[in-house]
Amino acid sequence: MRSRWNLWGSGVSLSLAFSILTLSPVAQAQPDTAPAAPSEDDAAKGTAPGSDAAATTSPAANEQDKPAPAGEQVEPAQEPAVAPAGAPVPAKEAVSKDASESIGVKILPGSGYPEPRIRGIKGGSLWLTIAGYQWPYLPKVEGQSGLQLAISGSAWVDTSYARQVSGTPDTQKSAKRWTNQSRAVLRATPTYSTAPGWFVQGNVEYVANGDQSVNASGISGVVDDLFVRAGKWNLFDVTVGRVQGWEVYHYGMGLDQNTFERLGAARDNARPPQIYGLDFFWDRPSAGAGDYAAHFYPTDYLRFELLGQFGTRGGQNLYATRGVGIFDIGYLKVKAGFEYGVAKGQEDGALDKTAWNGVGGAVQFVLDPHIEGGINGAVGYVDSTTLKGLPNEDFSTTTKSFGGFLNGRPIGALLVGLGANVTKFNTLTTNGIMGSPNFGKPDEKTNFQAFFAIQYSFWDRLFFKFVGSRATYKYDDLVHEPPHSFENGLWSARFRVMYLF
Repeated sequence: MRSRWNLWGSGVSLSLAFSILTLSPVAQAQPDTAPAAPSEDDAAKGTAPGSDAAATTSPAANEQDKPAPAGEQVEPAQEPAVAPAGAPVPAKEAVSKDASESIGVKILPGSGYPEPRIRGIKGGSLWLTIAGYQWPYLPKVEGQSGLQLAISGSAWVDTSYARQVSGTPDTQKSAKRWTNQSRAVLRATPTYSTAPGWFVQGNVEYVANGDQSVNASGISGVVDDLFVRAGKWNLFDVTVGRVQGWEVYHYGMGLDQNTFERLGAARDNARPPQIYGLDFFWDRPSAGAGDYAAHFYPTDYLRFELLGQFGTRGGQNLYATRGVGIFDIGYLKVKAGFEYGVAKGQEDGALDKTAWNGVGGAVQFVLDPHIEGGINGAVGYVDSTTLKGLPNEDFSTTTKSFGGFLNGRPIGALLVGLGANVTKFNTLTTNGIMGSPNFGKPDEKTNFQAFFAIQYSFWDRLFFKFVGSRATYKYDDLVHEPPHSFENGLWSARFRVMYLF
């Protein structure tokens, strides 16, 4: 196979750098006593850990409810920003005959959504994203049992319209499509915490899908997150199971998972390349693979994740790693990461394999309470080998994505958002026709996606959002003679009603 830039070397370097950076601060980062008791008020929950693959969300707590930075104490929380109007509601306690075995059962409070540094403007897409925090955050509360069971979740319903314009009307007609789909997540998080801050936590997310073309007979259609986590609050943890990695590439208020605007200008089998957002190994694995992740919190403005994925993928044995570092001082956030993985045939002497590697980064800003935005970029490579050990150029690809978003608050609970992304994709297959003006050039596929969104919310729990989008998919055929280039288009509109708890 021809030589291709492989990012494994840089990935190892980044991984070692993450470890070195965390060694010295870690010894002082954790206080000897647990943070003060959080408020017991009900809090809303976003769609992130319990929603689709590209939109990780969760509702925010206010400044009084965020956990203490490493090495600091906090005052008891008063009332989370997401609490409904009225007096605070204490958590319900289910107590056994032996008081030492009592367990606190409650709706996850606002303090369970950590915010050492402001996540984003309230109701915005950054605010609805828990990026790199120990979530759900459930430290020991003085005077209460160390064993807690927190309940949270979300539900949404989408009604969508799309006008799909075909660039090859002779073989693929243009079309108008309506669809209605829905999704609900119920999350249960049993957590045992000690006064010094040590904890062990389980998490399971049960999912109900309403026509999202998702196979509900397997684990991916019934359960999202399913993991066990242990460590020390505000310092480190190890997580094992089925879980999403930390987000780097942020889409904004549009391009939600399983929607027309996320897919782009697709028509039948002519499907555009999807945005690469450092996500070869970001999402929850299935089909026999699982995650092992280590998280480090040396300070309240610096955090790291090193994730490993092992198991089966596409009938091959997989091992992969993904590292992400986040520098966050509230008004400015810088995120960067790498990933690398290989899947090989399972039979003795098998020569077929697939290798993935990529890098990506994002720079974001928050000027609370008025505006937030950011830019993203990532490049990913896939190299495939046949059963005979030969390069498979048709399935060896390069994907490059670049985009940005901007969310603003013109008044009260009303938000508006804009975003645009460009993705370019090609394989290693090139034009081999001597004398052709395109000799030696590969095909190129370009997917352009832009959107605007308008959202209004009540009590930081009930959200109404309208999204309009425009997309084009351009296929430049430089390999074949005569060429078969075309361009498809999409106009779409979507209305979402979402409830968080």
